[in-house]
Amino acid sequence: MPRNKEFEPEVALEKAMGVFWRKGYFDTSVDELVQQVGVSRYGLYATFGNKHSLFLAALDRYRDTFVSQLLADLETPKASLEQIQGYFRTLIEISKTERGKFGCFMCNTATELASQDEQVSEKINNYLQRLTKAFHKALTNARSQNEIKSDIDVDDYAKYLTGVSLGLCVYARSRVNPETIEGYVRVVLATLT
Repeated sequence: MPRNKEFEPEVALEKAMGVFWRKGYFDTSVDELVQQVGVSRYGLYATFGNKHSLFLAALDRYRDTFVSQLLADLETPKASLEQIQGYFRTLIEISKTERGKFGCFMCNTATELASQDEQVSEKINNYLQRLTKAFHKALTNARSQNEIKSDIDVDDYAKYLTGVSLGLCVYARSRVNPETIEGYVRVVLATLT
């Protein structure tokens, strides 16, 4: 007779995501996951496979929850300068929270693991492409509505804003003061208009 699950997989995945987000892949042991998630080793393996599979599922969870929520306004069809500014204001506010001080789980993973793991690299590249595409669309709309300088190269600037986003997340993880992050964003946004 199969054993009943004694835990809610989505809750366990959320907790595992938090551990990986704080500590990274290599600094998180299976024993720590068992302890922090509150699930037996058997339960984790039976539900998620191995540590690597759980990590990939945690990245997907982050993408489907945190990233999707963060990009919701920026990915609307009529997104423009206001949504770009709102996205960066939200990042500033997140950076002031305890969770925001962990940086971005995707960005942290990119620097820790993407060069060594093809599956992780694919997830990171998909995230970066999604972010760049959202910026590209919003910049295109902003330019057509004369909200930004007409000589801005939308392709290059979309990639630039993606890089700025990653830099801001590194700033947040390094725990610089909020005024530094706000100044950084202020300068970036001033170059648009």
